[in-house]
Amino acid sequence: MMACRYLWVIVSACLTTALHAPHRRGATLPRRATAAYASVAAESPASADAPVASSVEHVLAADAPPLVLADHDVAPLAAKEALPPADAPPLADAAVAPVEAPASSFIDRHPLAAKSLSMGITYGLADTAAQFFGRVAHGEIVPLALRLRRGVSLSLVGCLAVGPLLAAWFDSLERWVPGKNKRAIFARTVLDQAIEVPVMISIIFSLSSLAEGHGLAFCLAKIQSKLLKTWRDCVGVWFPVQFVNQGFVPLKYRVIFQAVISFFWDAYLSIVSHA
Repeated sequence: MMACRYLWVIVSACLTTALHAPHRRGATLPRRATAAYASVAAESPASADAPVASSVEHVLAADAPPLVLADHDVAPLAAKEALPPADAPPLADAAVAPVEAPASSFIDRHPLAAKSLSMGITYGLADTAAQFFGRVAHGEIVPLALRLRRGVSLSLVGCLAVGPLLAAWFDSLERWVPGKNKRAIFARTVLDQAIEVPVMISIIFSLSSLAEGHGLAFCLAKIQSKLLKTWRDCVGVWFPVQFVNQGFVPLKYRVIFQAVISFFWDAYLSIVSHA
């Protein structure tokens, strides 16, 4: 009877190995068969069935590899180990590079053209206002052809010279003196009034005079006679304006902001230039 039980254990082990071998090479003797063999070995006397037990142990040791977890037992554990720890930040909180919105406005797509056109339109409107003031205040009678030539010339000066120069100048100021603190804003404003203003006044006087048909000698004489007074008046008006412009207006809108304020200043400058 005991020999039959040992024979049943051996047959069960062989059948289990044969069934599992085509699917999983690492499959081992089932725990139930191993437990059955252990219980039979414990109940049997050591003297009577020692050869049979020895042969069974030899077969098991030769055919069955060490007890390992089956694939369906290992997969859930591997999945659990792959999960992030409980205190890991959620995916939504991870650092994600910001995606820039596509440029939609005209100034974003064509910044230089927008700034140049704004100054050209401002100069043309300012000269029109100056001509109207001269006609009303002083009774100036100017032929229509000369009025158109004067307005177009100043518009071209603003569009082709002042606008691009101001755009490049403001970009340079921001690189030379970056920052939003009061010291940086004050430094940019001082540099603007000390360098840009006299140069721009001289350019406006010269180009507008050349566009109207005057020579270089006339341009130099106008600069020598009117530059210092115009510069002084400009600092009194533009220093607080530029302080606001440099401190509170975004860089891409500074030329536009100056163009809006320039309407009144350019009208005055046109009156002075043609006085």
